[in-house]
Amino acid sequence: MTMKDAKLNYVIETAASLFLSRSISSVTVKDIAKECGLGEATVYRYFSSKSELIVACAVYMGNKVKKLFTLDDSKNGGYEKIERFFETYLHIFKTRPELYRFLNDFDAFCVAENVVNLKEYEESIDSFKSVFMEAFSEGLSDKSIKPTDDIETFYFTATHSLLSLCKKLSDNSAVISQDKLNNKEKEIKRLIDIILYYIKA
Repeated sequence: MTMKDAKLNYVIETAASLFLSRSISSVTVKDIAKECGLGEATVYRYFSSKSELIVACAVYMGNKVKKLFTLDDSKNGGYEKIERFFETYLHIFKTRPELYRFLNDFDAFCVAENVVNLKEYEESIDSFKSVFMEAFSEGLSDKSIKPTDDIETFYFTATHSLLSLCKKLSDNSAVISQDKLNNKEKEIKRLIDIILYYIKA
C-alpha cells in the first residue's frame, strides 16, 4: 500500500466514523479534514466532492459489514446458513444500530442530491446476494429448504423488508405512541421468523 492509499483510507475511515456518530448533513468536509489533521484542500485532492467521499464511505462500510455475513461453517446445512444470514441483520441492530441510521441518511442524501455514480456501491451490495444464493442452493441439495418458484423475488422481498424495518427502528424518534410500545428487537426477530418459515422444508 502506498502512502497516498494509506492517507486516502484514513480519510475514508475518519469520515465514516463522523457520519456514523453524527449524520451526513451535519458533517462538513472541513470537519473531516480537521479530524484527520489535514487541510481541506488535501481532502479535495482525494475526493472531488463531499458526495464522492460519502459514496466511498458507504462502500467501505458495506465491505466491513459483509464480513459479518460470511457463512463458511461447513457443519451447518443450507437452512442454518440462511437462518444465520438473516439473523445477522438483528445482530447488527443490537450491536451497531448507527449503521442502519447511516443507510437511511445515505438513501435520502442520494435522492436529494441526485447521486448517480453508485456502481462500486451497487457491486458491494450485490455481493450479499451471492452469499445468500450459495446457501440457498446448498439448502435445496440437503433438502432443508423447499424450492420456491422465484428465488430472486424472495431474496429482494426478504432483504428489503428486513433492511427497511431495521432502518426505521434504528431511528429513536417516536412519531406515534405505538412506536414506543413494541420491543424493537422482538419485532425484527418476528419478521425473520416469518421469512424463514416461508422457505423451511
